[in-house]
Amino acid sequence: MKSNVMIQKDKKQVIKICKSPKMFKKELYIYEKKLPFTPKLLDHDGKNTLILEYLEGANIGEIEQPDFSQIAELFIELHALENINGKCICHSDNNPKNYILSNGKYFMIDFGEWEYNYPESDIIHFLLYWASIYDSVQFEKAFRQLTDFYLAYGNINPMEWEMSIPEIIENFDNRRERFGKIELNPDIYRNREIMKNIYG
Repeated sequence: MKSNVMIQKDKKQVIKICKSPKMFKKELYIYEKKLPFTPKLLDHDGKNTLILEYLEGANIGEIEQPDFSQIAELFIELHALENINGKCICHSDNNPKNYILSNGKYFMIDFGEWEYNYPESDIIHFLLYWASIYDSVQFEKAFRQLTDFYLAYGNINPMEWEMSIPEIIENFDNRRERFGKIELNPDIYRNREIMKNIYG
């Protein structure tokens, strides 16, 4: 279930009409925190419509070489917001369109699917997209860049990481299949093996 989005570049704002009250409340909950890595919340109607700052830039799927260490920093900041029995706020949507590079700075957008989960889950979800499109050399570089930075400033439980991967891969593949996205990358299985070794 996707929201309706209207971009008004002349007013430097995005109008987002959420398709359910739950999605609206989830988005509002994050944007009201005024985080430095999300667009500013300019206004809302308390029901289903958010007015957000428009970020001029490109999503990371359009960038030849995203800086995955800077993206890791976004995850660290998001995961540090709250902790409930080891679970934190996780973005959970690995679509590259939800990560924007604007004026040299990375941002997260679209929080309609966020959930409380283990941080390992969020990072694995994010990395699976890149494992599906990069060759093994590209992917290992991106994987190490992201996880090394996260490990330096955050915490990854290696047992939770190892136990989470099979289920998240299955969910990822099922979702891709539902949307008719066939995996053609010959390195995808090699990349998924690389992911298992979090400490290099």
